[in-house]
Amino acid sequence: MIATDRGRTARAWAVGLTLLGVATTGSALAQQAAPGTKGIGAAKEEPTPGLRLDQIDVPPLTRTAVPVNPTDAIAIVNGQIITREQLANECVARKGKEILETLINRQLIDQALKAKKQEVTAAEIDQEIDNVAQQFGIGREAWLRTLDKERGITPYQYARDIIYPALAMRKLSAGRVQVTPEDLKQAFEAQYGAKLRCRMIMVDKLNKAQDIWEALRQNPGGFEKIAQEQSMDLGTRSLGGLLAEPITRHAHPRNVSDAAFLQLLDGDPKDTDPSHKPKDGDFTGPIQAGESTWVILRREGVIPGNTGVSLENEETRKKTYEIVYEVKLKETMGEVFQELIKSAAIENRLVGSVKLANEDQQADYRVDKEVKLMSDSGQSAQGAEATPSSDSAAPAGRAKLPAPVAASPEVVEQFEKIQKTPLKPVATEAKAEAKTEAKAEVK
Repeated sequence: MIATDRGRTARAWAVGLTLLGVATTGSALAQQAAPGTKGIGAAKEEPTPGLRLDQIDVPPLTRTAVPVNPTDAIAIVNGQIITREQLANECVARKGKEILETLINRQLIDQALKAKKQEVTAAEIDQEIDNVAQQFGIGREAWLRTLDKERGITPYQYARDIIYPALAMRKLSAGRVQVTPEDLKQAFEAQYGAKLRCRMIMVDKLNKAQDIWEALRQNPGGFEKIAQEQSMDLGTRSLGGLLAEPITRHAHPRNVSDAAFLQLLDGDPKDTDPSHKPKDGDFTGPIQAGESTWVILRREGVIPGNTGVSLENEETRKKTYEIVYEVKLKETMGEVFQELIKSAAIENRLVGSVKLANEDQQADYRVDKEVKLMSDSGQSAQGAEATPSSDSAAPAGRAKLPAPVAASPEVVEQFEKIQKTPLKPVATEAKAEAKTEAKAEVK
Protein backbone atom coordinates (compact mmCIF):
# COMPACT_ATOMS: atom_id res chain seq x y z
CA MET A 1 0.00 0.00 0.00
CA ILE A 2 1.50 3.32 -1.09
CA ALA A 3 0.41 6.73 0.16
CA THR A 4 1.40 9.94 -1.63
CA ASP A 5 2.87 12.71 0.52
CA ARG A 6 0.15 15.05 1.83
CA GLY A 7 2.26 18.07 0.75
CA ARG A 8 1.38 17.40 -2.87
CA THR A 9 -1.91 19.30 -2.67
CA ALA A 10 -0.32 22.35 -1.05
CA ARG A 11 2.46 22.45 -3.63
CA ALA A 12 0.00 22.11 -6.48
CA TRP A 13 -1.98 25.09 -5.14
CA ALA A 14 1.32 27.06 -4.77
CA VAL A 15 2.34 26.33 -8.37
CA GLY A 16 -1.11 27.29 -9.62
CA LEU A 17 -1.12 30.57 -7.71
CA THR A 18 2.44 31.35 -8.89
CA LEU A 19 1.47 30.87 -12.52
CA LEU A 20 -1.71 32.89 -11.98
CA GLY A 21 0.31 35.71 -10.40
CA VAL A 22 2.80 35.76 -13.29
CA ALA A 23 0.03 35.87 -15.88
CA THR A 24 -1.83 38.62 -14.03
CA THR A 25 1.29 40.74 -13.58
CA GLY A 26 2.25 40.42 -17.24
CA SER A 27 -1.27 41.39 -18.31
CA ALA A 28 -1.28 44.44 -16.05
CA LEU A 29 2.11 45.61 -17.29
CA ALA A 30 1.04 45.23 -20.90
CA GLN A 31 -1.91 47.57 -20.31
CA GLN A 32 0.26 50.34 -18.85
CA ALA A 33 1.68 53.02 -21.24
CA ALA A 34 5.15 54.50 -20.88
CA PRO A 35 5.26 57.79 -18.94
CA GLY A 36 4.45 60.84 -21.05
CA THR A 37 2.93 58.88 -23.97
CA LYS A 38 -0.62 58.08 -25.00
CA GLY A 39 -2.46 55.78 -27.32
CA ILE A 40 -0.73 54.55 -30.47
CA GLY A 41 2.43 56.58 -29.76
CA ALA A 42 3.02 54.70 -26.49
CA ALA A 43 6.39 53.07 -26.10
CA LYS A 44 6.44 49.36 -26.70
CA GLU A 45 7.66 47.18 -23.83
CA GLU A 46 9.95 44.26 -24.32
CA PRO A 47 7.94 41.00 -24.18
CA THR A 48 8.41 38.95 -21.03
CA PRO A 49 9.76 35.51 -21.89
CA GLY A 50 7.29 32.69 -21.13
CA LEU A 51 7.71 30.74 -17.90
CA ARG A 52 7.75 26.98 -18.32
CA LEU A 53 6.62 24.59 -15.58
CA ASP A 54 9.91 22.69 -15.74
CA GLN A 55 11.77 25.89 -14.82
CA ILE A 56 10.01 26.11 -11.42
CA ASP A 57 11.91 24.59 -8.55
CA VAL A 58 9.34 22.18 -7.09
CA PRO A 59 10.45 19.67 -4.46
CA PRO A 60 9.91 16.11 -5.73
CA LEU A 61 6.96 14.04 -4.43
CA THR A 62 7.88 11.40 -1.91
CA ARG A 63 6.26 7.98 -1.54
CA THR A 64 5.68 6.56 1.91
CA ALA A 65 4.92 2.87 2.35
CA VAL A 66 2.06 2.20 4.77
CA PRO A 67 3.07 -0.58 7.19
CA VAL A 68 1.43 -3.90 6.31
CA ASN A 69 3.10 -6.41 8.63
CA PRO A 70 1.60 -6.93 12.09
CA THR A 71 4.84 -5.95 13.84
CA ASP A 72 5.48 -2.86 11.69
CA ALA A 73 5.31 0.48 13.44
CA ILE A 74 2.16 2.39 12.55
CA ALA A 75 3.15 5.29 14.80
CA ILE A 76 6.08 6.26 17.00
CA VAL A 77 5.44 8.36 20.10
CA ASN A 78 8.54 9.69 21.86
CA GLY A 79 10.46 6.72 20.61
CA GLN A 80 7.80 4.19 21.66
CA ILE A 81 6.32 2.12 18.84
CA ILE A 82 2.62 1.45 18.23
CA THR A 83 2.41 -1.56 15.92
CA ARG A 84 -0.09 -2.27 13.19
CA GLU A 85 -1.28 -5.27 15.20
CA GLN A 86 -2.12 -3.03 18.17
CA LEU A 87 -4.13 -0.76 15.91
CA ALA A 88 -5.94 -3.73 14.32
CA ASN A 89 -6.79 -5.21 17.73
CA GLU A 90 -8.22 -1.93 18.94
CA CYS A 91 -10.29 -1.55 15.77
CA VAL A 92 -11.66 -5.08 16.15
CA ALA A 93 -12.51 -4.46 19.79
CA ARG A 94 -14.40 -1.27 19.02
CA LYS A 95 -16.05 -1.93 15.66
CA GLY A 96 -15.21 -5.53 14.81
CA LYS A 97 -18.61 -7.03 15.61
CA GLU A 98 -20.48 -4.45 13.53
CA ILE A 99 -18.13 -4.60 10.53
CA LEU A 100 -17.95 -8.40 10.57
CA GLU A 101 -21.73 -8.58 10.42
CA THR A 102 -21.65 -6.30 7.38
CA LEU A 103 -19.09 -8.58 5.72
CA ILE A 104 -21.17 -11.67 6.51
CA ASN A 105 -24.30 -10.09 5.06
CA ARG A 106 -22.47 -8.99 1.92
CA GLN A 107 -21.07 -12.50 1.50
CA LEU A 108 -24.56 -13.97 1.73
CA ILE A 109 -25.82 -11.55 -0.93
CA ASP A 110 -22.86 -12.26 -3.23
CA GLN A 111 -23.44 -16.00 -2.95
CA ALA A 112 -27.16 -15.62 -3.70
CA LEU A 113 -26.43 -13.50 -6.80
CA LYS A 114 -23.92 -16.05 -8.11
CA ALA A 115 -26.36 -18.89 -7.50
CA LYS A 116 -28.93 -17.10 -9.69
CA LYS A 117 -26.28 -15.99 -12.20
CA GLN A 118 -27.05 -12.34 -11.61
CA GLU A 119 -24.79 -9.36 -10.98
CA VAL A 120 -24.82 -5.69 -10.09
CA THR A 121 -22.76 -3.61 -12.48
CA ALA A 122 -20.83 -0.41 -11.80
CA ALA A 123 -23.08 1.42 -14.24
CA GLU A 124 -26.16 0.38 -12.25
CA ILE A 125 -24.56 1.62 -9.03
CA ASP A 126 -23.71 4.97 -10.61
CA GLN A 127 -27.23 5.36 -11.96
CA GLU A 128 -28.78 4.53 -8.59
CA ILE A 129 -26.61 7.14 -6.86
CA ASP A 130 -27.81 9.71 -9.42
CA ASN A 131 -31.43 8.65 -8.82
CA VAL A 132 -31.14 9.01 -5.05
CA ALA A 133 -29.49 12.43 -5.36
CA GLN A 134 -32.24 13.53 -7.73
CA GLN A 135 -34.90 12.50 -5.19
CA PHE A 136 -33.34 14.95 -2.74
CA GLY A 137 -33.21 17.65 -5.39
CA ILE A 138 -29.42 18.02 -5.43
CA GLY A 139 -26.61 16.96 -7.72
CA ARG A 140 -24.60 13.78 -7.39
CA GLU A 141 -21.43 15.45 -6.08
CA ALA A 142 -23.37 17.56 -3.57
CA TRP A 143 -25.17 14.45 -2.28
CA LEU A 144 -21.93 12.51 -1.83
CA ARG A 145 -20.31 15.48 -0.05
CA THR A 146 -23.30 15.71 2.28
CA LEU A 147 -23.03 12.03 3.19
CA ASP A 148 -19.31 12.36 3.84
CA LYS A 149 -19.63 15.54 5.91
CA GLU A 150 -22.77 14.85 7.93
CA ARG A 151 -22.73 11.05 8.27
CA GLY A 152 -19.07 10.17 7.79
CA ILE A 153 -19.85 7.88 4.84
CA THR A 154 -17.33 8.05 2.03
CA PRO A 155 -18.48 7.64 -1.60
CA TYR A 156 -16.80 4.23 -1.72
CA GLN A 157 -18.55 3.06 1.46
CA TYR A 158 -21.86 4.40 0.18
CA ALA A 159 -21.56 2.51 -3.09
CA ARG A 160 -20.27 -0.72 -1.53
CA ASP A 161 -22.23 -0.98 1.72
CA ILE A 162 -25.54 0.73 0.89
CA ILE A 163 -26.23 1.00 -2.84
CA TYR A 164 -24.80 -2.37 -3.88
CA PRO A 165 -26.72 -4.47 -1.29
CA ALA A 166 -29.94 -2.59 -2.07
CA LEU A 167 -29.65 -3.20 -5.82
CA ALA A 168 -28.67 -6.83 -5.25
CA MET A 169 -31.68 -7.48 -2.99
CA ARG A 170 -33.98 -5.81 -5.51
CA LYS A 171 -32.81 -8.26 -8.17
CA LEU A 172 -33.17 -11.23 -5.82
CA SER A 173 -36.70 -10.16 -4.81
CA ALA A 174 -38.18 -8.64 -7.97
CA GLY A 175 -39.82 -11.84 -9.27
CA ARG A 176 -41.74 -12.38 -6.05
CA VAL A 177 -43.65 -9.09 -5.90
CA GLN A 178 -47.31 -9.11 -6.92
CA VAL A 179 -49.62 -6.09 -6.83
CA THR A 180 -53.31 -7.03 -6.54
CA PRO A 181 -56.38 -4.88 -7.34
CA GLU A 182 -57.09 -4.70 -3.59
CA ASP A 183 -53.58 -3.35 -3.03
CA LEU A 184 -54.23 -0.60 -5.59
CA LYS A 185 -57.59 0.26 -4.01
CA GLN A 186 -56.17 0.57 -0.49
CA ALA A 187 -53.14 2.55 -1.67
CA PHE A 188 -55.42 4.95 -3.60
CA GLU A 189 -57.59 5.50 -0.50
CA ALA A 190 -54.49 6.13 1.61
CA GLN A 191 -53.02 8.55 -0.92
CA TYR A 192 -56.10 10.51 -2.00
CA GLY A 193 -58.73 9.72 0.67
CA ALA A 194 -59.65 11.63 3.81
CA LYS A 195 -57.08 11.88 6.60
CA LEU A 196 -57.42 12.31 10.34
CA ARG A 197 -55.57 14.86 12.45
CA CYS A 198 -55.33 13.45 15.96
CA ARG A 199 -53.84 13.69 19.40
CA MET A 200 -52.55 10.55 21.06
CA ILE A 201 -51.98 9.19 24.54
CA MET A 202 -49.67 6.14 24.65
CA VAL A 203 -49.22 3.88 27.68
CA ASP A 204 -47.74 0.45 28.30
CA LYS A 205 -50.53 -1.24 30.26
CA LEU A 206 -54.16 -1.99 29.43
CA ASN A 207 -55.49 -1.16 32.88
CA LYS A 208 -53.74 2.22 32.77
CA ALA A 209 -55.29 2.92 29.36
CA GLN A 210 -58.71 2.01 30.73
CA ASP A 211 -58.25 4.33 33.73
CA ILE A 212 -57.29 7.20 31.40
CA TRP A 213 -60.29 6.47 29.18
CA GLU A 214 -62.62 6.63 32.19
CA ALA A 215 -61.04 9.94 33.23
CA LEU A 216 -61.57 11.31 29.71
CA ARG A 217 -65.22 10.32 29.81
CA GLN A 218 -65.58 12.44 32.93
CA ASN A 219 -63.50 15.31 31.52
CA PRO A 220 -62.99 15.20 27.72
CA GLY A 221 -61.20 18.54 27.81
CA GLY A 222 -58.35 17.10 29.87
CA PHE A 223 -56.89 15.10 26.99
CA GLU A 224 -53.91 17.38 26.36
CA LYS A 225 -52.96 17.61 30.02
CA ILE A 226 -53.11 13.84 30.48
CA ALA A 227 -51.00 13.40 27.34
CA GLN A 228 -48.35 15.76 28.73
CA GLU A 229 -48.29 14.04 32.11
CA GLN A 230 -48.79 10.35 31.33
CA SER A 231 -48.12 9.58 27.67
CA MET A 232 -44.87 7.67 27.12
CA ASP A 233 -44.45 8.90 23.53
CA LEU A 234 -41.72 11.53 23.86
CA GLY A 235 -42.26 12.84 20.33
CA THR A 236 -45.79 14.07 21.06
CA ARG A 237 -45.86 14.40 24.83
CA SER A 238 -44.71 18.02 24.97
CA LEU A 239 -47.29 18.92 22.31
CA GLY A 240 -50.20 17.55 24.27
CA GLY A 241 -50.16 14.37 22.17
CA LEU A 242 -50.55 16.16 18.82
CA LEU A 243 -49.35 13.93 15.95
CA ALA A 244 -47.11 15.68 13.43
CA GLU A 245 -48.63 13.82 10.48
CA PRO A 246 -52.26 12.92 9.80
CA ILE A 247 -53.41 9.31 9.95
CA THR A 248 -54.28 7.78 6.57
CA ARG A 249 -56.46 4.81 5.86
CA HIS A 250 -54.77 1.39 5.92
CA ALA A 251 -51.66 2.82 7.59
CA HIS A 252 -49.54 0.53 9.75
CA PRO A 253 -50.24 -0.74 12.28
CA ARG A 254 -53.47 -1.59 10.50
CA ASN A 255 -55.52 -2.33 13.60
CA VAL A 256 -54.79 1.19 14.87
CA SER A 257 -55.66 3.05 11.67
CA ASP A 258 -58.72 0.86 11.04
CA ALA A 259 -60.00 1.48 14.57
CA ALA A 260 -59.29 5.21 14.29
CA PHE A 261 -61.28 5.62 11.06
CA LEU A 262 -64.11 3.41 12.31
CA GLN A 263 -64.54 5.29 15.59
CA LEU A 264 -63.58 8.82 14.54
CA LEU A 265 -64.82 9.16 10.95
CA ASP A 266 -66.94 6.35 9.53
CA GLY A 267 -69.01 5.48 12.58
CA ASP A 268 -71.40 2.56 12.79
CA PRO A 269 -72.82 1.98 9.27
CA LYS A 270 -76.02 0.60 10.81
CA ASP A 271 -76.61 3.74 12.88
CA THR A 272 -78.55 6.21 10.69
CA ASP A 273 -78.91 8.88 13.38
CA PRO A 274 -76.90 11.94 12.18
CA SER A 275 -76.30 13.05 15.77
CA HIS A 276 -74.32 9.88 16.39
CA LYS A 277 -71.81 10.54 13.64
CA PRO A 278 -68.23 11.13 14.86
CA LYS A 279 -67.13 14.75 15.30
CA ASP A 280 -64.07 16.75 16.32
CA GLY A 281 -63.22 16.16 19.98
CA ASP A 282 -64.34 12.52 19.99
CA PHE A 283 -61.82 9.97 21.23
CA THR A 284 -61.37 6.25 20.72
CA GLY A 285 -61.34 3.49 23.26
CA PRO A 286 -57.96 1.91 24.14
CA ILE A 287 -56.37 0.41 21.01
CA GLN A 288 -53.57 -2.14 21.27
CA ALA A 289 -50.72 -0.97 19.03
CA GLY A 290 -48.15 -3.52 20.15
CA GLU A 291 -47.38 -6.21 22.67
CA SER A 292 -47.12 -3.68 25.49
CA THR A 293 -48.40 -0.52 23.82
CA TRP A 294 -51.89 0.93 24.07
CA VAL A 295 -53.08 4.19 22.54
CA ILE A 296 -56.11 6.47 22.80
CA LEU A 297 -56.68 8.87 19.90
CA ARG A 298 -58.70 12.10 19.85
CA ARG A 299 -59.94 13.61 16.62
CA GLU A 300 -58.73 17.17 16.02
CA GLY A 301 -59.95 17.52 12.45
CA VAL A 302 -60.46 15.86 9.09
CA ILE A 303 -58.54 16.62 5.92
CA PRO A 304 -61.00 16.01 3.05
CA GLY A 305 -60.04 13.59 0.33
CA ASN A 306 -59.20 14.61 -3.22
CA THR A 307 -62.38 13.95 -5.19
CA GLY A 308 -60.85 15.16 -8.45
CA VAL A 309 -58.83 12.00 -9.06
CA SER A 310 -59.89 8.48 -9.92
CA LEU A 311 -58.15 5.14 -10.06
CA GLU A 312 -59.57 4.79 -13.56
CA ASN A 313 -57.20 7.51 -14.72
CA GLU A 314 -54.17 5.87 -16.35
CA GLU A 315 -51.62 8.30 -14.91
CA THR A 316 -53.07 8.02 -11.40
CA ARG A 317 -53.21 4.24 -11.65
CA LYS A 318 -49.59 4.06 -12.83
CA LYS A 319 -48.39 6.29 -10.01
CA THR A 320 -50.34 4.29 -7.44
CA TYR A 321 -48.97 1.03 -8.83
CA GLU A 322 -45.39 2.30 -8.51
CA ILE A 323 -45.97 3.30 -4.89
CA VAL A 324 -47.45 -0.09 -4.00
CA TYR A 325 -44.74 -1.95 -5.89
CA GLU A 326 -41.93 -0.15 -4.06
CA VAL A 327 -43.53 -0.76 -0.66
CA LYS A 328 -44.12 -4.46 -1.34
CA LEU A 329 -40.66 -4.82 -2.88
CA LYS A 330 -39.02 -3.51 0.30
CA GLU A 331 -41.09 -5.91 2.39
CA THR A 332 -40.11 -8.79 0.11
CA MET A 333 -36.45 -7.76 0.25
CA GLY A 334 -36.55 -8.14 4.02
CA GLU A 335 -38.21 -11.54 3.74
CA VAL A 336 -35.70 -12.77 1.15
CA PHE A 337 -32.76 -11.63 3.24
CA GLN A 338 -34.13 -13.44 6.29
CA GLU A 339 -34.43 -16.57 4.15
CA LEU A 340 -30.78 -16.18 3.12
CA ILE A 341 -29.75 -15.97 6.75
CA LYS A 342 -31.90 -18.92 7.78
CA SER A 343 -30.57 -21.19 5.02
CA ALA A 344 -26.92 -20.28 5.71
CA ALA A 345 -24.49 -21.97 8.06
CA ILE A 346 -22.67 -19.17 9.88
CA GLU A 347 -19.89 -19.56 12.41
CA ASN A 348 -18.97 -16.22 13.90
CA ARG A 349 -15.72 -16.80 15.74
CA LEU A 350 -15.43 -13.21 16.87
CA VAL A 351 -18.40 -13.50 19.23
CA GLY A 352 -18.40 -17.29 19.48
CA SER A 353 -21.79 -17.96 17.87
CA VAL A 354 -22.75 -20.83 15.59
CA LYS A 355 -25.87 -21.04 13.41
CA LEU A 356 -26.61 -24.17 11.47
CA ALA A 357 -28.22 -24.17 8.03
CA ASN A 358 -32.04 -23.95 8.02
CA GLU A 359 -32.02 -22.86 11.63
CA ASP A 360 -33.54 -19.64 12.93
CA GLN A 361 -30.96 -17.11 14.00
CA GLN A 362 -31.11 -15.84 17.54
CA ALA A 363 -29.14 -12.98 18.97
CA ASP A 364 -27.72 -15.08 21.81
CA TYR A 365 -27.75 -18.48 20.14
CA ARG A 366 -24.84 -20.67 21.25
CA VAL A 367 -22.76 -17.75 22.36
CA ASP A 368 -19.58 -18.89 24.07
CA LYS A 369 -19.45 -16.89 27.31
CA GLU A 370 -15.68 -17.28 27.42
CA VAL A 371 -15.18 -15.49 24.11
CA LYS A 372 -14.55 -11.79 24.68
CA LEU A 373 -13.60 -8.96 22.37
CA MET A 374 -10.12 -7.52 22.74
CA SER A 375 -9.68 -4.77 25.34
CA ASP A 376 -12.51 -6.38 27.34
CA SER A 377 -11.71 -6.35 31.03
CA GLY A 378 -13.89 -9.35 31.72
CA GLN A 379 -17.16 -7.49 31.98
CA SER A 380 -18.62 -9.42 29.05
CA ALA A 381 -18.35 -12.77 30.84
CA GLN A 382 -19.82 -11.35 34.03
CA GLY A 383 -22.59 -9.53 32.19
CA ALA A 384 -23.45 -12.67 30.27
CA GLU A 385 -24.81 -14.35 33.39
CA ALA A 386 -28.55 -14.70 33.41
CA THR A 387 -30.34 -11.97 35.27
CA PRO A 388 -33.95 -12.07 36.33
CA SER A 389 -36.31 -9.94 34.26
CA SER A 390 -39.87 -8.84 34.56
CA ASP A 391 -40.89 -11.87 32.52
CA SER A 392 -39.18 -14.31 34.89
CA ALA A 393 -42.28 -14.42 37.05
CA ALA A 394 -43.89 -16.70 34.49
CA PRO A 395 -44.26 -20.28 35.71
CA ALA A 396 -41.32 -22.56 34.98
CA GLY A 397 -41.64 -24.70 31.90
CA ARG A 398 -43.86 -22.24 30.07
CA ALA A 399 -42.82 -19.54 27.63
CA LYS A 400 -43.97 -15.98 28.25
CA LEU A 401 -46.33 -15.19 25.38
CA PRO A 402 -47.83 -11.81 24.46
CA ALA A 403 -51.55 -11.27 24.56
CA PRO A 404 -53.29 -11.40 21.18
CA VAL A 405 -53.15 -8.10 19.30
CA ALA A 406 -56.31 -6.00 19.58
CA ALA A 407 -57.87 -8.48 21.99
CA SER A 408 -60.77 -7.40 24.15
CA PRO A 409 -60.11 -6.75 27.87
CA GLU A 410 -61.97 -9.94 28.84
CA VAL A 411 -59.87 -12.08 26.50
CA VAL A 412 -56.65 -10.46 27.74
CA GLU A 413 -57.61 -11.18 31.34
CA GLN A 414 -58.36 -14.84 30.55
CA PHE A 415 -55.13 -15.12 28.58
CA GLU A 416 -53.04 -13.73 31.45
CA LYS A 417 -54.69 -16.12 33.94
CA ILE A 418 -53.82 -19.07 31.70
CA GLN A 419 -50.23 -17.82 31.44
CA LYS A 420 -49.89 -17.60 35.24
CA THR A 421 -51.30 -21.08 35.86
CA PRO A 422 -48.34 -23.43 36.48
CA LEU A 423 -48.04 -26.53 34.35
CA LYS A 424 -48.22 -29.92 36.08
CA PRO A 425 -46.43 -33.01 34.82
CA VAL A 426 -48.73 -35.65 33.37
CA ALA A 427 -47.64 -38.22 35.94
CA THR A 428 -48.40 -35.83 38.79
CA GLU A 429 -51.86 -35.10 37.43
CA ALA A 430 -52.56 -38.84 37.06
CA LYS A 431 -51.52 -39.50 40.67
CA ALA A 432 -53.73 -36.67 41.90
CA GLU A 433 -56.72 -38.04 40.00
CA ALA A 434 -56.05 -41.55 41.35
CA LYS A 435 -55.96 -40.25 44.95
CA THR A 436 -59.20 -38.35 44.43
CA GLU A 437 -60.92 -41.47 43.05
CA ALA A 438 -59.61 -43.58 45.95
CA LYS A 439 -60.95 -41.13 48.53
CA ALA A 440 -64.32 -41.13 46.79
CA GLU A 441 -64.49 -44.95 46.91
CA VAL A 442 -63.62 -45.00 50.64
CA LYS A 443 -66.40 -42.56 51.34
